[in-house]
Amino acid sequence: MITQVAKVFVSVVEEGSFTRAAHMLHMTQPAVSGYIKQLEEELDITLIERSTRGIRLNPAGEIYYHHAKEALSIESRMHHLIHDLQEETKGPVKIGASYTYGEYILPTILAKLVEKYPGVVPEVQISNSASIMEGIHSSNLDIGIIEDEIADSRVNVTHLLKDSMYIVANASFPAASLQKLEAATWLIREEGSGTRHYQEQVFKRLDIQPKTITLSSTQAIKNAVGSGIGLSMLSRHTVQHELETGRLQRIDYNDMNLDRYFYLLTPEVRFHSASTLALLSLLNETAIEPHEVS
Repeated sequence: MITQVAKVFVSVVEEGSFTRAAHMLHMTQPAVSGYIKQLEEELDITLIERSTRGIRLNPAGEIYYHHAKEALSIESRMHHLIHDLQEETKGPVKIGASYTYGEYILPTILAKLVEKYPGVVPEVQISNSASIMEGIHSSNLDIGIIEDEIADSRVNVTHLLKDSMYIVANASFPAASLQKLEAATWLIREEGSGTRHYQEQVFKRLDIQPKTITLSSTQAIKNAVGSGIGLSMLSRHTVQHELETGRLQRIDYNDMNLDRYFYLLTPEVRFHSASTLALLSLLNETAIEPHEVS
């Protein structure tokens, strides 16, 4: 079992202060300070640097925090699995989803999940592919859905849903040619985004190196494209409304195939909670051409 001192340490780090951690844990600040002092004495090393500006983890503290956090996640998963043997399908399921899937597709699936299993509590983290992979590796997420194809022996990966990417421009953009595509400014997502990775692959296929502007929000990219700043490449799920209203137009170039997949990730573990299995079942009902990724 995870010791109380480890739980206190993680709370101090995540709350950013001894006072806030004490309030969250319903403890006194001296008690919290005592736990941290006890831990540092047992390890014979300082973990947290204190200053007038607050607290900061040193390298030893970073190591302890990473493993303590992972151990807490494993303990929580263990409790849920044991309770699943005796109780109905209920409890949390922690999901990490890409912006496209998480904002435009997942809500409908979650509505079906909680309607069928009222006791299930989805906890959703909307992030880019790199962050979601880290969450799966550290056992902080039960399920991940990303747009990047990966090969990792520590993670189960399957195709989940086929998607089509569209090159989009504002309504006044002329018919596309390779020269116009290269001369245009392209709006792209941040590093670690599956959409950005796919877009960079398309640039290589076209053998172009256009000027780019990075934005970390799909909505911001759509607004920028609609304002005439440049082009972008986005999932059909994210631009349907703008195409229907005429604010954006889809640009076709040489009937280029721009299909991709969303990928379903689960940790390489022996058991999944009943809540996780319930969501996996619903996700697989939406899957198109599901099969293992080699």
